[in-house]
Amino acid sequence: MSCRAVVTGATSGVGLVAAEALAEEGCDIIVSARGLDRLEALARDLSSRFGARVTPVQVDLTKEGEAARLAGEAVKALGAVDFAFVSYGNPPCEPCEPADASWSDWEAAFSMYVVSPAAFMSGLIRLNPAKATVVLVSSFSSRAPMWPTGLADVVRASLPALAKLFSRRYPEKIRAIVLELGSFRTPGAERLIGALASREGVSPEDFWRERVADASPLRRLGKPEELKGLVRWLLRSPEYLAGTAILFDGATLGCV
Repeated sequence: MSCRAVVTGATSGVGLVAAEALAEEGCDIIVSARGLDRLEALARDLSSRFGARVTPVQVDLTKEGEAARLAGEAVKALGAVDFAFVSYGNPPCEPCEPADASWSDWEAAFSMYVVSPAAFMSGLIRLNPAKATVVLVSSFSSRAPMWPTGLADVVRASLPALAKLFSRRYPEKIRAIVLELGSFRTPGAERLIGALASREGVSPEDFWRERVADASPLRRLGKPEELKGLVRWLLRSPEYLAGTAILFDGATLGCV
């Protein structure tokens, strides 16, 4: 399939899974993250394995102006952007008690999860000659916040409203979809689970099994292959799917 895509947070976790899925589909891809060496290695790897044209762009999306710059760099390199998978890491303070989070902790979370994707989509609206599908990665826990990830959960709860706003106001330029993911074994999740397990005096493996995997009716975590399949489907999904959220958690969340 011919497409021109952008993936943020592409060197690890769900961003890496998405980048691989898009490379397998034959997309031309901009991969972005903060570490240039890992980005360049990823671009070489994806190009070698899948024959994709992959361009690394080093950005720090926690800083003002970087998201808009990424949009401009992507349009310049690809000619246009058809698809974007916008993924971020965790706030530096997590896991932290909500009452212990500082003003700057809350500001950092809001800037990363809301202001940055808004700035990226705004850049596409101004510069991109095509209409872009923009997938904003969130978590199932944004619907039922949990204290270890509370800052991210509370802030990302506003992403469906952001997707709705941009999809309604700029329907000829943006189709935004929020992807609320369940539990996947990513490097960020490994760090979080390691810290929580240490607090409780249990092994990380026991914590993963008893507190995370067993919380799902399927009694397991999400698989990278399943996420790849969803990314491929989103790439081809109908235009009428816009300004909404998709919950992809194996029915772990009990509320509707």
